[in-house]
Amino acid sequence: MVGKVKSGALLGKGTEEVENTVSSWHQEQRDLCLVMSRKLGRPVKLKLARAHRTDPVKRLKDDCEVLAKEKVLCCCLEVPDAAADLEVTADLTKRTIVCSMRLAAPQDKKRSTARVNWLARQLTKAEPEGMFVKAIRPGRAEETQAALAQVLEDATALDSPATTVVPSAFEVFYMADLAHRFAGSKVFIEELEKAVPHFYEQVGQRLRAWVAPPPKLHRRDPVEGKSDPEGGGEEAEGSLGHAEGWEAAE
Repeated sequence: MVGKVKSGALLGKGTEEVENTVSSWHQEQRDLCLVMSRKLGRPVKLKLARAHRTDPVKRLKDDCEVLAKEKVLCCCLEVPDAAADLEVTADLTKRTIVCSMRLAAPQDKKRSTARVNWLARQLTKAEPEGMFVKAIRPGRAEETQAALAQVLEDATALDSPATTVVPSAFEVFYMADLAHRFAGSKVFIEELEKAVPHFYEQVGQRLRAWVAPPPKLHRRDPVEGKSDPEGGGEEAEGSLGHAEGWEAAE
């Protein structure tokens, strides 16, 4: 299969070779969930579209189409209480395994560098080798990418001269380049089952999703100092009435 992709040969989505490859990949997805569940002591599940959960034949057909067209095998793992889903992609053309997680950028920070620093602070103790960060911007604004080591050293590493739009999300990913070893099924599975836990240990378990801070009280009440000569007495009486009501209830 990898040899065919490397030579540029077309893959038929309905061929036995493609269907067998996808079937094996589906089995490996289940094995990945078991590996991660065992290592975490928590149930890690495969995230599937509703149509695929209820119709395995459609799932096989759709994944065969993706493999034939895009030359990739993908899956998504749900880790309990993790900041985001863990995406895994095996790229037959590039012969790489990529593990990634995507987080929304903190909306209370207006400057790009402040948003980047928010992410970088979470990953200061991560092993940066093979790790990258992508800044995702809304609309057609350019996406930028840099090695994690660069981002940790310089918050402007994800800036672009082509845009001043601040990132709306970040994708942190780990890339394992298998080169010629990708073609060996045993080696591929071994590397895959090493790459996913490694990425989660270094990145996934450190990431925290941004949560909007609670609203703060104004230092001065906006209605303070405003009086209603006609309604003030009623408000006071109403307040007193509530108090009397509580006393009566007691």
